[in-house]
Amino acid sequence: MSARAWDGFNLLPWRLAAVRRLRRRRALEWLAALLIGAAFGSAVAGWQTFERIRADTRRAAIEQQLAQLGAPLREARRLAREADERAASLREAQQKAKPLMHLFALIEALARVRTQGVTLDQLVQHADETELQASATDEAAAAAWLERLHTLRDIEAVNVREMKREAQARQPRGTTNVAPIHVAARLVWKGAKGAK
Repeated sequence: MSARAWDGFNLLPWRLAAVRRLRRRRALEWLAALLIGAAFGSAVAGWQTFERIRADTRRAAIEQQLAQLGAPLREARRLAREADERAASLREAQQKAKPLMHLFALIEALARVRTQGVTLDQLVQHADETELQASATDEAAAAAWLERLHTLRDIEAVNVREMKREAQARQPRGTTNVAPIHVAARLVWKGAKGAK
Protein backbone atom coordinates (compact mmCIF):
# COMPACT_ATOMS: atom_id res chain seq x y z
CA MET A 1 0.00 0.00 0.00
CA SER A 2 1.15 3.47 -0.82
CA ALA A 3 1.22 6.45 1.51
CA ARG A 4 -1.60 8.12 -0.43
CA ALA A 5 -4.03 5.35 0.34
CA TRP A 6 -3.69 5.93 4.05
CA ASP A 7 -4.33 9.74 3.86
CA GLY A 8 -8.12 9.64 4.08
CA PHE A 9 -8.35 6.75 6.45
CA ASN A 10 -9.41 7.62 10.00
CA LEU A 11 -8.64 5.14 12.65
CA LEU A 12 -10.88 6.95 15.24
CA PRO A 13 -14.07 7.97 13.36
CA TRP A 14 -16.04 8.61 16.56
CA ARG A 15 -13.82 11.63 17.36
CA LEU A 16 -14.97 13.60 14.32
CA ALA A 17 -18.61 13.04 15.20
CA ALA A 18 -17.95 14.18 18.80
CA VAL A 19 -16.22 17.34 17.57
CA ARG A 20 -19.14 18.09 15.24
CA ARG A 21 -21.65 17.52 18.04
CA LEU A 22 -19.62 19.76 20.36
CA ARG A 23 -19.47 22.49 17.68
CA ARG A 24 -23.24 22.29 17.13
CA ARG A 25 -23.85 22.38 20.86
CA ARG A 26 -21.63 25.46 21.30
CA ALA A 27 -23.32 27.17 18.34
CA LEU A 28 -26.75 26.46 19.88
CA GLU A 29 -25.58 27.76 23.27
CA TRP A 30 -24.25 30.93 21.62
CA LEU A 31 -27.48 31.32 19.66
CA ALA A 32 -29.55 30.81 22.85
CA ALA A 33 -27.41 33.34 24.73
CA LEU A 34 -27.76 35.79 21.87
CA LEU A 35 -31.55 35.30 21.78
CA ILE A 36 -31.87 35.65 25.58
CA GLY A 37 -29.68 38.78 25.55
CA ALA A 38 -31.72 40.24 22.71
CA ALA A 39 -34.94 39.45 24.58
CA PHE A 40 -33.70 41.11 27.77
CA GLY A 41 -32.32 44.08 25.79
CA SER A 42 -35.65 44.43 24.00
CA ALA A 43 -37.49 44.24 27.31
CA VAL A 44 -35.29 46.97 28.82
CA ALA A 45 -35.57 49.13 25.69
CA GLY A 46 -39.34 48.62 25.70
CA TRP A 47 -39.56 49.58 29.38
CA GLN A 48 -37.46 52.69 28.77
CA THR A 49 -39.63 53.62 25.81
CA PHE A 50 -42.74 53.12 27.93
CA GLU A 51 -41.30 55.27 30.74
CA ARG A 52 -40.23 57.98 28.28
CA ILE A 53 -43.71 58.07 26.73
CA ARG A 54 -45.28 58.24 30.18
CA ALA A 55 -42.91 61.05 31.23
CA ASP A 56 -43.60 62.94 27.99
CA THR A 57 -47.33 62.58 28.60
CA ARG A 58 -46.97 63.90 32.15
CA ARG A 59 -44.76 66.76 30.98
CA ALA A 60 -47.27 67.70 28.28
CA ALA A 61 -50.09 67.71 30.88
CA ILE A 62 -48.04 69.88 33.25
CA GLU A 63 -47.10 72.26 30.42
CA GLN A 64 -50.77 72.53 29.51
CA GLN A 65 -51.69 73.34 33.12
CA LEU A 66 -48.88 75.93 33.31
CA ALA A 67 -50.04 77.46 30.04
CA GLN A 68 -53.52 77.81 31.54
CA LEU A 69 -52.05 79.33 34.71
CA GLY A 70 -49.64 81.61 32.81
CA ALA A 71 -52.00 84.57 32.51
CA PRO A 72 -53.12 84.51 36.18
CA LEU A 73 -49.49 84.12 37.28
CA ARG A 74 -48.41 87.12 35.20
CA GLU A 75 -51.30 89.13 36.62
CA ALA A 76 -50.42 88.08 40.18
CA ARG A 77 -46.79 89.09 39.63
CA ARG A 78 -47.87 92.44 38.19
CA LEU A 79 -50.17 93.08 41.16
CA ALA A 80 -47.43 92.09 43.63
CA ARG A 81 -44.98 94.41 41.87
CA GLU A 82 -47.51 97.28 42.00
CA ALA A 83 -48.17 96.60 45.71
CA ASP A 84 -44.42 96.69 46.39
CA GLU A 85 -44.10 99.95 44.47
CA ARG A 86 -47.02 101.46 46.42
CA ALA A 87 -45.51 100.36 49.74
CA ALA A 88 -42.12 101.83 48.75
CA SER A 89 -43.80 105.09 47.71
CA LEU A 90 -45.70 105.22 51.00
CA ARG A 91 -42.49 104.64 53.00
CA GLU A 92 -40.72 107.33 51.00
CA ALA A 93 -43.60 109.77 51.46
CA GLN A 94 -43.67 109.10 55.21
CA GLN A 95 -39.92 109.60 55.39
CA LYS A 96 -40.13 112.87 53.46
CA ALA A 97 -43.08 114.07 55.57
CA LYS A 98 -41.31 113.36 58.86
CA PRO A 99 -39.54 116.77 59.12
CA LEU A 100 -42.81 118.56 58.43
CA MET A 101 -44.60 116.49 61.07
CA HIS A 102 -41.79 117.30 63.52
CA LEU A 103 -42.18 121.00 62.74
CA PHE A 104 -45.96 120.93 63.30
CA ALA A 105 -45.53 118.99 66.55
CA LEU A 106 -42.91 121.48 67.74
CA ILE A 107 -45.03 124.54 66.91
CA GLU A 108 -48.02 122.99 68.67
CA ALA A 109 -45.93 122.10 71.72
CA LEU A 110 -44.34 125.56 71.88
CA ALA A 111 -47.79 127.17 71.65
CA ARG A 112 -49.08 124.99 74.53
CA VAL A 113 -46.15 125.51 76.91
CA ARG A 114 -45.33 129.17 76.67
CA THR A 115 -42.56 130.42 78.89
CA GLN A 116 -42.87 133.91 80.36
CA GLY A 117 -40.02 136.16 79.33
CA VAL A 118 -39.00 134.16 76.23
CA THR A 119 -39.71 135.22 72.67
CA LEU A 120 -39.05 132.88 69.75
CA ASP A 121 -37.14 134.80 67.08
CA GLN A 122 -36.37 132.17 64.49
CA LEU A 123 -37.19 128.54 63.76
CA VAL A 124 -35.37 126.59 61.02
CA GLN A 125 -36.33 122.99 60.23
CA HIS A 126 -33.78 120.59 58.71
CA ALA A 127 -34.24 116.90 57.93
CA ASP A 128 -33.79 115.48 61.45
CA GLU A 129 -33.15 118.57 63.52
CA THR A 130 -34.59 121.99 64.25
CA GLU A 131 -32.68 125.15 65.05
CA LEU A 132 -34.31 127.63 67.39
CA GLN A 133 -33.25 131.17 68.24
CA ALA A 134 -34.97 133.03 71.04
CA SER A 135 -34.57 136.05 73.28
CA ALA A 136 -35.04 135.70 77.02
CA THR A 137 -35.37 138.48 79.57
CA ASP A 138 -33.15 136.72 82.10
CA GLU A 139 -31.19 133.54 82.76
CA ALA A 140 -34.03 131.89 84.70
CA ALA A 141 -36.48 132.30 81.80
CA ALA A 142 -33.90 130.96 79.33
CA ALA A 143 -33.16 127.94 81.56
CA ALA A 144 -36.90 127.20 82.01
CA TRP A 145 -37.45 127.43 78.26
CA LEU A 146 -34.58 125.03 77.55
CA GLU A 147 -35.89 122.64 80.22
CA ARG A 148 -39.30 122.63 78.53
CA LEU A 149 -37.64 121.85 75.21
CA HIS A 150 -36.10 118.75 76.83
CA THR A 151 -39.56 117.49 77.81
CA LEU A 152 -41.06 117.74 74.32
CA ARG A 153 -42.16 114.45 72.79
CA ASP A 154 -39.86 112.76 70.22
CA ILE A 155 -36.87 114.96 71.11
CA GLU A 156 -33.62 112.99 71.35
CA ALA A 157 -31.35 115.84 72.42
CA VAL A 158 -31.30 119.60 72.96
CA ASN A 159 -27.94 121.18 72.19
CA VAL A 160 -27.42 124.77 73.31
CA ARG A 161 -25.20 126.42 70.74
CA GLU A 162 -25.19 129.88 72.14
CA MET A 163 -26.46 131.61 75.25
CA LYS A 164 -25.18 135.13 75.76
CA ARG A 165 -26.42 138.51 76.67
CA GLU A 166 -26.65 140.80 73.71
CA ALA A 167 -24.40 143.83 73.67
CA GLN A 168 -26.18 146.71 75.29
CA ALA A 169 -26.22 150.02 73.50
CA ARG A 170 -25.31 153.08 75.50
CA GLN A 171 -28.29 154.24 77.42
CA PRO A 172 -28.82 157.37 79.46
CA ARG A 173 -27.85 157.12 83.11
CA GLY A 174 -31.19 156.84 84.74
CA THR A 175 -32.47 153.80 82.78
CA THR A 176 -31.98 150.23 83.97
CA ASN A 177 -33.00 148.28 80.88
CA VAL A 178 -31.14 144.98 80.87
CA ALA A 179 -30.23 143.59 77.43
CA PRO A 180 -32.01 140.31 76.55
CA ILE A 181 -30.21 136.99 76.49
CA HIS A 182 -29.82 135.45 73.02
CA VAL A 183 -30.34 131.66 73.05
CA ALA A 184 -29.56 129.42 70.08
CA ALA A 185 -30.49 125.74 70.44
CA ARG A 186 -30.58 122.72 68.18
CA LEU A 187 -33.20 120.02 68.70
CA VAL A 188 -32.34 116.53 67.45
CA TRP A 189 -35.37 114.34 66.81
CA LYS A 190 -35.60 110.67 67.78
CA GLY A 191 -34.53 108.34 64.99
CA ALA A 192 -32.24 110.96 63.46
CA LYS A 193 -29.25 109.54 61.62
CA GLY A 194 -26.69 111.60 63.53
CA ALA A 195 -28.38 111.34 66.95
CA LYS A 196 -26.22 110.17 69.84
